Amino acid sequence: MADKKNPDGPFSEPVSLSGRTVAGRYRVVGVVGQGGIGKVYEAEQIGLDRTVAVKVIRPERRGDEVTIQRFLREARAAGRISSPHVVTLYDCGTDEGTGELYIAMELLHGQSLSKRLADGETMELAEVLRTAAMIARGLRAAHEAGVLHRDLKPANVYLCDDGNVKVLDFGIAKLLDDSDEHEPLTQVNRILGTPVYMSPEAATRRPLGPTTDLYALGLLIYEMVVGAPPFRTGDAWKTLEAHVKTEPPRLTAAAPWRPIPEGLDGLVASLLAKTPQDRPRDAGEVAGQLDRMAMEVALRDSRANDRTEVEVRLPAHRERRRSEPPPSETPDLDTPPIPIPGSARSDTDSHSDDGFEPTTVWAGASSSERPRPPEEVIGRPFPKEELEAYRKAKLETGPQPASRATRRTSQRQIAIAAVVLAAITFVVILLVRLIF
Repeated sequence: MADKKNPDGPFSEPVSLSGRTVAGRYRVVGVVGQGGIGKVYEAEQIGLDRTVAVKVIRPERRGDEVTIQRFLREARAAGRISSPHVVTLYDCGTDEGTGELYIAMELLHGQSLSKRLADGETMELAEVLRTAAMIARGLRAAHEAGVLHRDLKPANVYLCDDGNVKVLDFGIAKLLDDSDEHEPLTQVNRILGTPVYMSPEAATRRPLGPTTDLYALGLLIYEMVVGAPPFRTGDAWKTLEAHVKTEPPRLTAAAPWRPIPEGLDGLVASLLAKTPQDRPRDAGEVAGQLDRMAMEVALRDSRANDRTEVEVRLPAHRERRRSEPPPSETPDLDTPPIPIPGSARSDTDSHSDDGFEPTTVWAGASSSERPRPPEEVIGRPFPKEELEAYRKAKLETGPQPASRATRRTSQRQIAIAAVVLAAITFVVILLVRLIF
């Protein structure tokens, strides 16, 4: 690959692709970012009017055989997986004009999980659970396609602006059905992966399986909740030793300042088990558990933060005039309906002397002093039709005024009962005197 103008090869000098066309169909717009071996550009796909991300090997690494193998492996692995939670690969090939390898994939907008954690802002528990569940679903799709990620870490998880989460970078992925996987993807006497997020079996070069990725998922959940991974010693070999020999603190002990659901504490502990056999085996089941916990947390938070307000018109507290009949005998059938929140009501109506006073009824943890609600209101905004039907049914089944005949019958019954009681009393007294 060497030439007279450049004895070190055509890619020894860093060359920007901005303004160029890759493979005759991707017009490069600008740089998006770069990683250890690759550089990512934003590009327009000619003919489809689609914006994509084009990844190429960094110029200083294009002559390295291991880098080339990793690059091709990423394309093969990502090309197998179809999931909304894994970055979608569109194309892979070689630019005939320059000989450069490239990968065309979907262009994402948002930020990586590593940047989100580096901002120092604590992630809410509901966000942690949603994020972890989507990562788990991405891992399930990868495992079903016969792919192990082997390098799951915050830098390889992307938080999209639309709320979705995607798993990235399958550069050192393991293809489970690849019997020819013998290429040296790393240097001799060096461990493949990122020490802070490696499983005990990866650290000791034992056989790997889907539970290896799930161990890394447990580490990500731990870091999102606590703010730091359980093992970060500053020394790669000491960190690997800690993964193998040291039990991480439970979430409840590592983050005592925040409420941790018991189910999440137990799930993370099982994900971080030292032996693969003691961990959950199915990423889909883990995603289901996380979804259920996210729903429970969301319901709990919605109840705690509920400030639903219902405005009603309660009878004003005033002295009952002697001329007014008792409420039990003459129910007020002309009580105006309870107004619906948001309905039109003039200022004159709200201040009129109609015997009612405006009152607010709260539902949820609004304050320690709650106004006295009427029995017709249960603390939530009623649909208008439901209010009318409820009020009509209540009036139909409510107490009716007693008729004059009914009152006379009641008085006659009381008089008879008094006479009978007096007679019984007289007989009892007479018997007692005769006996004693």
